[in-house]
Amino acid sequence: MKLLKAALFTALFSCAGLANAELIANIPLDTSRFELMPVSELSARAAQGNDHAQFYLAKRLQKGQDVAQNTSKAIEWYTRAAEQGVAPAQLNLAIMYLRGEGVQPNIQQARKWLEKAAMSGDNRASYTLALLDEKQKNLVDAYKWYDLAARDGMLDEKVRSKARGKIGQLALNLSSSDIASARTKADTWFQSK
Repeated sequence: MKLLKAALFTALFSCAGLANAELIANIPLDTSRFELMPVSELSARAAQGNDHAQFYLAKRLQKGQDVAQNTSKAIEWYTRAAEQGVAPAQLNLAIMYLRGEGVQPNIQQARKWLEKAAMSGDNRASYTLALLDEKQKNLVDAYKWYDLAARDGMLDEKVRSKARGKIGQLALNLSSSDIASARTKADTWFQSK
């Protein structure tokens, strides 16, 4: 059963078109220097605790960009950056847990990191939580997460637009009281941020 669940989530998230998160909007533009930094310097800064260096080192290790691909090390560096509150690191870490990339698939760990990223306003994480709940037939919770992903001020406009479409589709399968409950849950969750 565990293998079946892992296969389901791997299939879901390899086909869902979820790209790895990038540091966008909520990170100052001058951090792009980390993308161009030599791996040796990036590693040194990451080891000193620089969360942006940790994120970019993890990303390079995950993709095998200018360094040997090592998804286990990518997990370690994403975790360090995620623990410092870097939402894209939290999102990428969650996706790796969902896919079983460099780590055993673990839906609980994935949800933990997705919720942390969503709490930071990353609607890519809210949208992913909605996909999870929709696949598990938790439609009220899926609606809640889509509602949150579609709100003004969220990070990614494309995700906001996709979430609005999903809200319309889900509404066809929910009662008005279910929708009201989902919206109340979304408001409560949003206000607790």
